[in-house]
Amino acid sequence: AMNTYLRVLRLVRPYLPFILLSMFFMVIFSLLSGFSIVMIAPFLEALFTPETADIAVTGAAGSHAIVVPDTLGVADAVTRADDLQRSFSVTGLRDDLMARLKAWLHRDTKMETLWVIVLVFFILNLVKNLSGYLQTVCTDYVQHSFIRDLRNRLFEKFTSLPLSFYHNHRAGELISRATNDVLVVNRSVNVSFTNLARDPVMIVMYLAMALLLSWRLTLLAMLVLPLSMLIIVRIGKKLRKYSHRQQEKMANITTRLQETISGIRVVKAFTSEGRENARFRAESQRLFKDLFKIARMQRLSSPLTEQLSVLVGLFVLWYGGRQVLGGGELPPHLFILFLFFVFSLGRPIKELSQVNNAIQEGLAAAERVFAVLDHPVEILENARAAALTDVRGDIELRGVRFSYRDGAPVLKGVDLKVEPGEVVALVGASGAGKSTLVDLIPRFYDPTEGQVLLDGHDLRDLTLASLRGAVGLVTQEVILFNDTVRNNIAYGLPDVGIDEMVAAARAANAHDFIVAMPDGYDTLIGDRGLKLSGGQRQRLSIARAILKNPPVLILDEATSALDTESEKLVQEAIDRLVRDRTTIVIAHRLSTIQHVDRIYVMQAGRIVQIGDHEALLADTAGPYRTLHDLQFRT
Repeated sequence: AMNTYLRVLRLVRPYLPFILLSMFFMVIFSLLSGFSIVMIAPFLEALFTPETADIAVTGAAGSHAIVVPDTLGVADAVTRADDLQRSFSVTGLRDDLMARLKAWLHRDTKMETLWVIVLVFFILNLVKNLSGYLQTVCTDYVQHSFIRDLRNRLFEKFTSLPLSFYHNHRAGELISRATNDVLVVNRSVNVSFTNLARDPVMIVMYLAMALLLSWRLTLLAMLVLPLSMLIIVRIGKKLRKYSHRQQEKMANITTRLQETISGIRVVKAFTSEGRENARFRAESQRLFKDLFKIARMQRLSSPLTEQLSVLVGLFVLWYGGRQVLGGGELPPHLFILFLFFVFSLGRPIKELSQVNNAIQEGLAAAERVFAVLDHPVEILENARAAALTDVRGDIELRGVRFSYRDGAPVLKGVDLKVEPGEVVALVGASGAGKSTLVDLIPRFYDPTEGQVLLDGHDLRDLTLASLRGAVGLVTQEVILFNDTVRNNIAYGLPDVGIDEMVAAARAANAHDFIVAMPDGYDTLIGDRGLKLSGGQRQRLSIARAILKNPPVLILDEATSALDTESEKLVQEAIDRLVRDRTTIVIAHRLSTIQHVDRIYVMQAGRIVQIGDHEALLADTAGPYRTLHDLQFRT
């Protein structure tokens, strides 16, 4: 837990100047808070001391009386021995300081003195509140910068993590870590640099003042501290455990929302609104139970510590009152001042109990955030990686084996060769390994064994930017963003001109429907492009690939879900796209690949047949013929 907390604090190191500035204003605020209470003593004396009275200071032993002239402070008539004795006396130090304060404030009449006290009190509070404001501004800057930078780090980590990471984590859970968990971590940082820095200073200030007034009564008052700390620690341990569970439940809620909203068409089609509502209510109820447990514990620590403070305070009031009435060491106005300090201790002690609660919750959230930040980035560039230039498009797989983490082998010794400019197709039943094989080419994964080469270079010896810049991808599931048509076509190509974009759209048979839209190329296409038809989305995806103009193309053929006219337009666009570039097609319908240069038939992670359409069809006992007969019989 301590290592996690220290790691969180290290994240705020870039904002150290603002933290130090915040602490500076915090110290001023705390000192002036204490001094404002000190001003009560001369105020009471100004009201209740007779007009002609001099300022009397009683020595530590109570045997010496020193008369201090109104305008001169402490009299010079004290002997050197008495001065030495009083310098080592807490009571003497207290009386000396109070005498100097009263002498500084004293004026010719009580009314003038009262005006001075009121003016000083006003100035003290003005500076104190200004310091408090500046302290909160600095703290707010730190915490909002922290949220921004931590979310940026998480997002950058999300974009660098391998695809295998996303196979094992739900999208809603990851969204929750970047939103809810970051806010919880921020709360713990906020209290660390506000309450955790301010409240101990105020406690020390009030204790020092109380000790100066009466060390005996202060020791009695301090009985509350160990009991309060015991309560704070016990409740904090439970809070951390429940906070872990609560954050997991919040991730479930986010996942349920994300899945239902993204799949709302299916929900409505299957009239599953009631079922989804019930599932969400169940998740919400589980979250409610954990939140309520946390709230009960949070609310419990504050009244318990406050009640302990009140009990001790009342005991001090009774005991000290007896001392005052019996003519003890503390005069009435200083006893009232002492009570102000003792009861003022209650608020920072009470807030410290809340600090521990927030820190424990923050630690639970921080562990979830760090679990993402610490996840290894499996696809790393070789230190000697070279940029790929003048790409021909020669692709080769040599003895490639691949397994997902802790899973069965998916590819089992694949050998494949594609010459520059060739169009080859991968066919096979679902689960044969086609998608995994093509995912190795842009290096979304590295093979467990064997090599993948482009133009004779092992992919691990190439920079990722140059490799992926040379590979275009048209997926079966079209990925578009909630942005304009222009930005979706030019995705990843910020410097492209409008003429090039229009040419790519024309080649993809997309220009006509784009210009017919309300804002043409500047039309927003909605979340995942859902304002467009399936065929329109496919053609935008193809236009994006044409504009990129990659030497190597991976095409996950996906025209089967389109109507006849859309399929014709998309197929024409695909024919233009694959021209003069090395292309690997994942074929779902054999009718679309009859004219490719070569077909690779895959079964259970192996290539079991190689040839063109006619040759493979002639092998009546082969798996390609079986697939062909199944499709065309259907």
